[in-house]
Amino acid sequence: MAKITKKVQERLRAGLRRFKPLLKSARERNANRADTATLALDLLSDLFGFDRYSEVTSELDNREAVYDFVIHSSGSVAMLVRVSPISAAPDDRYLLATAQHALLNGVEWIVLTNGTGWQVHHVEDTGKTKPETPVVLAFDLSHMQPGREAHLDTLFLLTSEGHRGAGLDHFRLRLEVTNRHYLGAMMLSDPVVAAVRRELRKLNPDLQIAALEVRENLLKGVMRPDVAASSETATVLEFLQKLKQDALEARRRAADPNQFSSRKSPDKKKAAPRKWTAKRGVARRKPASTTFNGADKDRAILRISKEADIKKVLQRSESTPDKSRRRGRLLNWGSKS
Repeated sequence: MAKITKKVQERLRAGLRRFKPLLKSARERNANRADTATLALDLLSDLFGFDRYSEVTSELDNREAVYDFVIHSSGSVAMLVRVSPISAAPDDRYLLATAQHALLNGVEWIVLTNGTGWQVHHVEDTGKTKPETPVVLAFDLSHMQPGREAHLDTLFLLTSEGHRGAGLDHFRLRLEVTNRHYLGAMMLSDPVVAAVRRELRKLNPDLQIAALEVRENLLKGVMRPDVAASSETATVLEFLQKLKQDALEARRRAADPNQFSSRKSPDKKKAAPRKWTAKRGVARRKPASTTFNGADKDRAILRISKEADIKKVLQRSESTPDKSRRRGRLLNWGSKS
């Protein structure tokens, strides 16, 4: 979660000191829904930091009056707010209709409040007829203390600065990865089972404990039966297994990218030498010798670049005896043709 600035802390402390007596007075006189909505608008503006003229409005399509305010943040709709009378609990009778409006307009958060109690619901499209709206955050302003950092951290999640810093999204993710089903699936995953076996072998190196035995003992003796047999735990365990397979595949791709690519590398395979096959009327060439025989040891090797110069070269005659060599004279190459 983002760090709370000193300016925001001072605003939250001042807002709590100001609004707690007002909320108590409104409860004592049993304020109606319209008066509670006015008080909630002041809380959204002065305590949570939303601009009441540009960021808080009710102009979104609201023909069924299932919510009272729309909160804009960073140019898009951030939350829908439904207000109940202060003497009643936050009303969730219109929660389903509000969630359907939220899905149509691309809104992820719904806030139910009666001025004192606040509930923040996350709208999740599961592909079914009814969207799910789990409670992510809930607090009571009458119990909030200005001097406690934990209370200020809770209020910061609903502020304008907290929403711009994705405070609610990070808080929801933290709740999801630390629930009992996720932690139960983590206990049954392969890395944790391997770590347990490694620690047990430290106690006695001669122990032979299989991974299946450790996993069964965790399921039957350590974990709660409702968590072990839950379909949510099985779903998370399958998700963790898929993450493991994706990581292994990514390592294979990094080790040999051409093995999993549809385009083959041009230098991957060299062309095999073509095998000679006999054709009618064509004789196979004799391979050139790489060694000199006895008759070629005393011969000079001349490399001629033009075919026209071949006739000008005098071949050496082996029948003519060699004359004595003299300094400054060339070798005798035989008679001219």
